[in-house]
Amino acid sequence: MTNKFYNWWSKHRRVITFAGFLILLGLYVSPVIKEKKYKNICIRLSEKGALNKFQGDNIGEKIFKETGLTIMELAKIEGYKNCIK
Repeated sequence: MTNKFYNWWSKHRRVITFAGFLILLGLYVSPVIKEKKYKNICIRLSEKGALNKFQGDNIGEKIFKETGLTIMELAKIEGYKNCIK
C-alpha cells in the first residue's frame, strides 16, 4: 500500500504542488480583484452623475475656456476623485 502511494506521489508531486500553489495564489488575490471591481463600478456611476450635473448646469464653454477640459474629461476626473477614498 505505501509503495503504491509513494510511486504515485513521486510521479505527480510537481503537478500537485503547482496546482496547490495556484489555488493559494488565487485565494490570496481574490479580495484585491473584488475591491478593484467595486471601485470601477463606483467610478463609472460617479462619472455618470457628474456628467449629468455638468450638462444640466450648462457650464461646458466656461470650463473649456478656464481649464481646456471637456465636460466628459472633467466628469472622469470627478468620478475618480469621489471613489479614490
